[in-house]
Amino acid sequence: MANPLQMLDLKVTGFQFIEEQPINAAPATVWSAVINPGKWFGFDPDPNKWAKHSFAAKPGAQWIVDFPNGSSVLFATVALVEPQKLLRISGQMGFTHLPIQCVTIFELQPQNDGKTTLLRVGQRTFGFIDAELQERFHGAWKKLLPNIKTLAEKGAH
Repeated sequence: MANPLQMLDLKVTGFQFIEEQPINAAPATVWSAVINPGKWFGFDPDPNKWAKHSFAAKPGAQWIVDFPNGSSVLFATVALVEPQKLLRISGQMGFTHLPIQCVTIFELQPQNDGKTTLLRVGQRTFGFIDAELQERFHGAWKKLLPNIKTLAEKGAH
């Protein structure tokens, strides 16, 4: 059972951070990668072991993750879409055992006359947070952004 019921040492607080990833691909290609999280959102070195993701880049669409063990989770809801420029999602990002709210923003900035892209990912989180949550989120994006870079630079589809 994921996160069995127990008392946690929680404090009402918040945090935010921005990570940047230069990508040697045009914004259209980077956008294609970003809106396909099933191809980059995973931590096992073997992508065949990653969970399945349902995602659509339209406001109100839900990002749902189905795990190999049969469990599933609502990760977030799409809040704003500006194709090839900006994507905002809102939700618990999988931390359903904590009363938190996260806003994650993907911003694509064209560079070098549109030949490359600076992908900026910002996260703002607020709620009853344990001491390690910020560290876990920050560490996760340090692993996930290179996945997006690799996917985009291979010509994401």
